[in-house]
Amino acid sequence: MQYFELEMHGDHLRVEWNSKATFNIQWPIGGQWVDFECFTCYGIDNAHDALECAVEWINENVFEFSEA
Repeated sequence: MQYFELEMHGDHLRVEWNSKATFNIQWPIGGQWVDFECFTCYGIDNAHDALECAVEWINENVFEFSEA
């Protein structure tokens, strides 16, 4: 597993990537990282591509309503 901790739109979250196609988006709750969403993204070759895919997915699916 690889992890990317991000601050986006004032929120702190973490992306867990299994180094293949599966991602979990996690929020810090009670001092632990808790999964709240998962998705797949195929064709990822490296961590940079994984992070780009995750940020794009988060912007489209998590924060889409908060920017309106």
